[in-house]
Formats: sequence, C-alpha cells, structure tokens
Amino acid sequence: GTSKTPPQHHHHHHRSGDNDDVDDATPFPLRERGRGSGDDGDRRSAAATKRRLRPPRLVQQILRRLLSHRLVTGAAREMNARMSRLRRSLSRSVHQLSLSRSGSLNGLIELPTSSFTTLVDKFASPTNFDQLRQLVQHNNEVLREVIAAFEEKAALDFHYSKTLKKISANLHKATHLVESDIDKGWTSVAEQFDVQATIHSNLGSALTDDVIQPLRSIQMSEAKTIRAAAVFVERETRKLKERKDATTRTKRLLYECSKQLEKLEQANDQQQAGERATIKKRRIEEQVKKQEESYIWETVDLEKQRRVAEGVLRKGVESLEAVERQRLAHCQTALGRYQRKIEQLGPNLQQMFERHTNNLDVAVQATANDYISGIHPSSTAVNHVILMDLYAENFGEIMCGSRRRAALVRVSNILDNELQRLYSQGRADTQICNTRQITLVEFIEYLYYKVNDAINSLDGGQHRGYHRLVRFQHKTKDKAGLPTTVLTIPLAGEDQSLPPPSVCSGTIYAPPKTSPRTSDEYEEYDKISDEGFYNSSSRQTTVIDEPATNTTLCRVLYDFEPKHDDEIQVHAGECVVVEDRIGDDWLIGHVITENGGDYKTGRFPTSYVAF
Repeated sequence: GTSKTPPQHHHHHHRSGDNDDVDDATPFPLRERGRGSGDDGDRRSAAATKRRLRPPRLVQQILRRLLSHRLVTGAAREMNARMSRLRRSLSRSVHQLSLSRSGSLNGLIELPTSSFTTLVDKFASPTNFDQLRQLVQHNNEVLREVIAAFEEKAALDFHYSKTLKKISANLHKATHLVESDIDKGWTSVAEQFDVQATIHSNLGSALTDDVIQPLRSIQMSEAKTIRAAAVFVERETRKLKERKDATTRTKRLLYECSKQLEKLEQANDQQQAGERATIKKRRIEEQVKKQEESYIWETVDLEKQRRVAEGVLRKGVESLEAVERQRLAHCQTALGRYQRKIEQLGPNLQQMFERHTNNLDVAVQATANDYISGIHPSSTAVNHVILMDLYAENFGEIMCGSRRRAALVRVSNILDNELQRLYSQGRADTQICNTRQITLVEFIEYLYYKVNDAINSLDGGQHRGYHRLVRFQHKTKDKAGLPTTVLTIPLAGEDQSLPPPSVCSGTIYAPPKTSPRTSDEYEEYDKISDEGFYNSSSRQTTVIDEPATNTTLCRVLYDFEPKHDDEIQVHAGECVVVEDRIGDDWLIGHVITENGGDYKTGRFPTSYVAF
C-alpha cells in the first residue's frame, strides 16, 4: 500500500494542472493535512486528493462547454439556415410525393373504364391480354414519339429550314406501322413538315400550348395506367398459377394414397390381414378421406381464384380499352387544333395546306370504334375451368366396385351438402348465369353431376343426366400422367355460346320411363339421383332417356334460329317429334304443324326442349 500511494498522489497532482503544491491548488488545504501517519495516512491522503481534484475538473468542463459554445455559434447559425432550407425542400418533396401517390393505382377500381366495351370478350385471357397490352403500349410510345417531335419542332422553330426534315423523318418512322385512320393522320402531319421550312416563330408557342402539353399530360397518365394494369393482372395471374400448382400437388398425393390403399385392400382380399396391416389400412383410409376433402376445397378455391383472375383480366382489358379510346380522342382533338392553327397562317400558305387537308379530315372525322372493333387476337379467348378428377372416377384404374362406389358416393354427399347449404343461404341465384361465365353454384353443381355420372356408369348407364356444360368438357393428362378434366368455355362466339338457362328457374324435366324398375338394383342410384341432384329446383340438368322405338314428343322452351342448312327453326311453346339424336347435344325431328302440312326434318339443340 505505501509504495503505490505516492505515485498515485503524484499522478493526480499533475492531472490537476500546473501547480506544484496540491494544497495551494485546492480550496480546503487545512482540512486534510496532518491526518494520521503510515499506510492509513497515505490512503486517506490519496482519497482526499481525489476529492480535492473534483471541483477543478467540473470547472474545466464548464469552461470547455462555454468555449465550444462561443466557437460554434457561427457554425450553429449556418447549420440552422441549412436545416431550414432542408425542411422547406423536404416539405415540397413530400407534397409532390403525395400528389404522385394520390394518382397511383392501388387496384384497378380507380382506372377509367367505359360502360360500353368492345375488347373484353376478345382479350380477357392472360395470353390475349398481353397482346392487347403490347399494342396499347406501342401506341402510347407512338404518342410519346409524336409529342417529342412536336417539342423539338417548337424548340427549333427559328431553325425550321435546318431541322424540320429530321423531325419529319422521326414522325414517319414512328407512325409508319399504325393501322387506324386517326393515327395515320400523323403521317400527313409529317408530310406537311417537309414543306414548312419557312413557318413563323409564333407557331412554336401555339403548338406548345394547344398540342404538346395536353398530349404529354395524357401520355404520362396513360403510361402509368398501363403499367398499373399490367402489374395488377400479373399479380393475380401469378396467384392463380400458384393455386393451380397447389391443387395439382394435392391431387398427386391423393392419387398416391388411393393407390396404396387399393394395394392393401387387394392384399387383404387374397389373404387374412394381420393386426398390423389393419392398423396401417385404417391410417391410410383416414389420410385418403382427409386428402379427398382437402382436394375438393382446393379445387373450389382454385375456381374462386380463377374467377378473381378473370375479373381482374376483364377489368384490365376495360382499362386498356379506355386508355386507347382516350388516347385516340385526344389525338383527334390535337389534330383538329393543329389543323386550325395551320389554317390561320394566311392565304399565302393555303395552297400548301390544301394538299394535305383531305388526309387530315379523314383522321379528324374517323371514329375510334372502327379501329378498335378491327383489333383481333391471334387466338380465341376461352375460360379453362379445371374440374376435380377423383381416383374412383378413373375407370382405367383397377379398383373394387364396392369401394369405387363408396368413394364416389362419399364425394357426392359432400358436394350435395355444400349445395344444400348454398341453397339454404339463398346464394344460388345471386349471380346471373349468362353466356360468358358460370356461377360458383353451377360449378359445384357440375362437379356433382360429374361424380353422379360416374356412379351412373357403375349402374349400367341407364337414365343418364345431361348438363348444359357437358359439350365444353375435355379430358387430358397432365405432365405427371394424371387425368385432368377441363371445361373450355369461350368468352364470345355465337356458335360456341352456352345455352340459356331454364325459364322455370332450373326445373328438371324427367322423360316418361320406357320400362319400370321393379328390382332393387337401382334403389341406391335412384336415391342419389332423385333426392340428391335431379329433383333440385336450382340445378341446370335435364335427364334424357336413350331413344326408344316409340315416338317421343317434346316441348320447345326457347327460340332457336338455324345457322346451318341441316338445322330447323323452332319457337318456344311448339311441340316437336323426336326422330333420332346426335350424341347428347342435338336431336333430330320436326315441328308438329296445325294443318298437318309439309314439314322439314332437321336437328335442334337438346337443351332447348323439355320432354
């Protein structure tokens, strides 16, 4: 302790300043002097020295702060001025950002659309939408080139004779591929630029105020709208693809478990199963049931997402069509203004202008609908509605008949319960069934019809049901080799449109039975078809017997106009004699006339009549 005390005292003594005596540097010299001796005295002396050093250190800190305050006063004033300017700049930036965000697109609801649309039925599919987007984007870029040409013309108005040829070349290059009469007017403008080398300087200012600024405003606004529509459609399309992939994975797992269960069942049929095999079989059966239910709802969710994507596509097409109509309207207005400005230059230029007036008149007086109606996609726009395909529905797979029936009946009951729930909630008729899309209830009804059709096949195919969507059904195989059933429904087209819904709210018309059923063979099937589906007052299905040898009469429900030579005209309320049938979609017969005169035999749709 004593050997370390003097260096510590000496160290603190030098830290206190330049004084040689510690007592002279402290305000309390007599209070700590002479206390004790030896080690205790040295320790007390060191502690007292530390206490005496504290006041000078505090004073130094205060002086240092005062000095730094005096030194930074000028810098602080400059910093305050800079911060003030920065705050004003940030305020302006935030204001501009809020203005730009106020016009941004959080969804396609705010996009300008027209109640009269022409292109929705042609381009409301992912592939065709991209074609329309590219076309509208190209036209927007053409408009941007036109604006750039006018800006350059106004800026170089005093050097017209030197630079106008270049501007004319730019316009020719930008508009040489346009197709509409309105856009072709810019070609006439470029030809006028070739002979206007001596135009006045005030023409540039007139063009800036009446042509450039309006077109620039609409071009920038439409460019944002096009980008927003493309992003929104791409996002929903990506969600649909992800949902489709998830449904495919679930279906693949269901098929694997079903095959594994079938192998166990076949092994149990050949030999007595032990307790371990029974437990494994029970576990796999539970997995199959859970995966079947999961697959059903994922298929329904996929259809919901497809409907959402279809709505987004339709909204996107409407938005792009509105953008194109707006662009053409502003181009028409700009061409009209340009024509008026040119005509005001005087009679000395009248002869030059008359050579191009005819082309401009054609562009100004043209209607945008003529051009828009002529835009056609490279392929027909269709809806691809993916249906569920159960393992038990695939008769190519080896499966016990009783287990196949049990699996189909189980799924049929699930769908029937869901339909009953929708009917009880009053949601069956909330959406109008038109010729362009199907309702969600009708989608579930068709799934129910498809499953019951498989059950009917197990019973021998007697009294098969008919659904108006059957003719749009296609069976394919995916990449994994699993069967896939798709409804390919066109968005437009007279020959491929859906038949109208029943005028009696979907009442089912049952034909007279040619032979009574007395056996118990079809008891279970009668219960399924009569109670579960075919007697429902909201399901668009008609039960049709196979053609019998006796004469069959039916009543016409809807008017049908023939489009081919082998078709006949029928009107609602008439009676028709059925002579033969062509598949499930067409019947052959003739209309019963009042006077019994000559009649024409031809084909007519099955869904237009009731037996």
